[in-house]
Amino acid sequence: MANVKVYYLDLHQDNHGEQLLYRERDLYDNRYVYTQCPAFNHKSNRTFVGFSPIDFTIKIDRNRKLVLSDNENYLHYDMEHLFSPNPVFQLSFPKFLFWTKEPNVWFEYKDHPMTSLNNNFIGIGGWFNLSNWPRSMSNAFTVVDEQKPVIIKKGDPLFRVSFYPPDLNSGIILKKITDPEKINQILEKYHSIGKVKSNWISKLFTKTNIKKCPFKFLYDR
Repeated sequence: MANVKVYYLDLHQDNHGEQLLYRERDLYDNRYVYTQCPAFNHKSNRTFVGFSPIDFTIKIDRNRKLVLSDNENYLHYDMEHLFSPNPVFQLSFPKFLFWTKEPNVWFEYKDHPMTSLNNNFIGIGGWFNLSNWPRSMSNAFTVVDEQKPVIIKKGDPLFRVSFYPPDLNSGIILKKITDPEKINQILEKYHSIGKVKSNWISKLFTKTNIKKCPFKFLYDR
């Protein structure tokens, strides 16, 4: 059984290098009996939880088309999403760019079970072939009760991400890129990729069809 390396870059520049992604299994208290279950451990060892780096609040009044936030620079929405059956928003924090050099590794973004109770929202999930399409994650959510504010405290869990290689018994090693020179190279390459017109939808859900990862220059030798 081989380990699969997944690399990531923190795109939210105000985090000051904080660790915001943790392996889910490491967050559970071993006094729970279910933590001895191999099925539970197999999945939670391959899932990572994203935490908020800041305090953040949103208040909504759809009758007045009013959205109030303590930092509007981190909040994205339009009228179509605001007037969905329940309001839908997207946050620019935390925001990560993931990639891997291994073929056919799928990425899944999913909600965290505590947000509907503690923060008044549910994350909007999705998945795609990460090996085909290295990209930044979208931290979007649906408000549960629009009569109440969305309140996020620093350190609150916001979402979970999982990685699925062809062999599901493979372990996942998540490696953060912190070197400033490498970060600049990654961003330059990533922005250049985004300017190239291509049929990206066909890449999302098909087997890996690229010869090499666009960030190949970063890998350990």
